[in-house]
Amino acid sequence: MAVAGGPVSASASVAAGMPRRPHAPAAAEFEAASREEAAALATVTAARAEREQAQARVRQLERDLASAGARAQQAGANVVIVEAAQRRVEVTLVETRIRLAGAIARSRRSAAQMYRSVGATPPPVLGALTHEGSLGDLASRQLYLEQAGERNAKSLTDVKIARADVADSLRTLRRQRRDAAELANAARAEQTRLSAVRAEQERALAVAAAREQREQVVLTSIQARKAEFERAAQRQQAASAAIEQTLTARPSRGTASRHFEFPADGPISSPFGWRVHPIFHTRRLHSGIDIGASYGSPVRAGASGTVAVAGVISGYGNAIVIDHGGGIATLYGHLSRFKVRVGQTVSAGATIGAVGNTGNSTGPHLHFEVRVQGVPVDPMPYL
Repeated sequence: MAVAGGPVSASASVAAGMPRRPHAPAAAEFEAASREEAAALATVTAARAEREQAQARVRQLERDLASAGARAQQAGANVVIVEAAQRRVEVTLVETRIRLAGAIARSRRSAAQMYRSVGATPPPVLGALTHEGSLGDLASRQLYLEQAGERNAKSLTDVKIARADVADSLRTLRRQRRDAAELANAARAEQTRLSAVRAEQERALAVAAAREQREQVVLTSIQARKAEFERAAQRQQAASAAIEQTLTARPSRGTASRHFEFPADGPISSPFGWRVHPIFHTRRLHSGIDIGASYGSPVRAGASGTVAVAGVISGYGNAIVIDHGGGIATLYGHLSRFKVRVGQTVSAGATIGAVGNTGNSTGPHLHFEVRVQGVPVDPMPYL
């Protein structure tokens, strides 16, 4: 807006359709913001890749854990099977031992019977002489006793062999049970190890996901800031172009002074040139100098001239532009109030306004520019 009684301000002129012209510093700053965005995007991409790798490791560990669980289950089932077989063989061994004991008892009884039979039978010659039996009967009885002894001996041997076989089977089953138990223990140990590794990987996944989220927030913030910067840069570009057009449209008069008084009391807090913008955090050309004056302190005209603009200018807030003639003008930005109006003639050192914090500003200060043919130049050679 313009001050009362003055012409349309620079920002209003732009809004009314004033043509825009390219502004190299704004483009350079936008490129810097784009580079910052690209770097943040690369960080987000790296964080996403890290999170995806962690997810892949967790999925593989889950598959390994399921496989180890299946092996442990199968090994446990094998232990049960072998234990059942072992119990059956142990029962068979007991039965075989009973059979062996019975065979031994029968063998002893047969031996005792044979002993009694042989002891009750007279010698063959004596039996023949006393007519107690023929020699054929005696031979038959002797053969029977021998065959009975052989059968008892074979039965005993068979049972002993059977017991040895059962004992061998039992030893084999015990070995198999031990092996199966070892496999089951190994599988369970592998399950425990994989569970611990999976828990660790899940924690790593959570960390990676949180990092990705943080980086995404940073990227979103940068993109939002970039978008805001683009809008602000466009506004300031338009405002700067409007100021330039306003100044170049004014009739040239006389030769301006090449020396200006210092416009406010305070140190230079930011010089002319490239810097990181305190609000947009991107590298941009600072088109003037910042003077660290206190809020409300007087702002003085650098030299005599005519007020060309006194109003709100995008980015500059409340601003005054003084045309000093000869194509040279000065700009005073971020003011808290005006002391002059458009068209007013001022003398060097006259109070034209007060220091403020309007527009794109992080604190009270005076932004001071020197423009030649409407283009900002370093003010220091003129002070």
